[in-house]
Amino acid sequence: MFGRMERNRWLTTLGVAIVLAWMFPVYWMYVSGFKTSAEIMRAPPTLWPVEPTLDAFRYVLERENLGRALLNSLIIAGGSTALALLLGTAAAHALARVHAGWAAATVLAMLLVQVLPPALLATPFFIVFRQMEIINTHLAAILANATRLLPFVVVILRPVFALIPKELEEAARVDGCTRLAAFRRVTLPVARGPVLVAGALCFILAWGDFAYGVSLIQSASLQPATVILYGFVGGEFADWQNVMAFSALFVTPIVIPFLLLQRQIVRGLTAGAIK
Repeated sequence: MFGRMERNRWLTTLGVAIVLAWMFPVYWMYVSGFKTSAEIMRAPPTLWPVEPTLDAFRYVLERENLGRALLNSLIIAGGSTALALLLGTAAAHALARVHAGWAAATVLAMLLVQVLPPALLATPFFIVFRQMEIINTHLAAILANATRLLPFVVVILRPVFALIPKELEEAARVDGCTRLAAFRRVTLPVARGPVLVAGALCFILAWGDFAYGVSLIQSASLQPATVILYGFVGGEFADWQNVMAFSALFVTPIVIPFLLLQRQIVRGLTAGAIK
């Protein structure tokens, strides 16, 4: 009994230590945004601003067109997520209902495409989109990101759809529903949690995209916030005070919804594992 309690205490301590280590860079980012450049470079570092200042936040908001950059990121991330969910949900459902060997091979091929770094695919996308005359538009970044996110949606939702009895859809079709209506009214509501999780994770990945934003969009007025953030770090000098302030403002719009929806996200992640 004592040995089990001791082991649980050590496991709890280890878990807390891992969480704190994972959260520390986020804490450091927010805190450093309120420091001066001299204090950021001070050794040993300070865990809390000695003289808090809002100069970096004022500079970023006034000089770097943060609102426009965040709007561009929202358009690209939202469009990419919607397109990936639309196509990925249909593909995952179709592959879940097929038990042939080629279905598993298709999923494996999607996984192989997903592991390729975006920078490697940026050049082929640039050539194709230039021929389509959509270079330097939000549409180019949306299509590129949706292609990268599509396998992610299929891998998450295919096991979920496989656990939903096919008889539910067949019963709906007997009652007069079309195949599409049966999927929309019966299957999709059951898988609502995992679909929400897939959408949230896709949005986060698309929100943080840099490779496609910088390679497919040259106009500064259309580039996402990640490209603007890269402008703070270049050459031999990095304006870390403004980098941290910009990063804090960039991360906050996705951190807050994630915290508010954490229960639904955890429930959706575990839905596919429950039989």
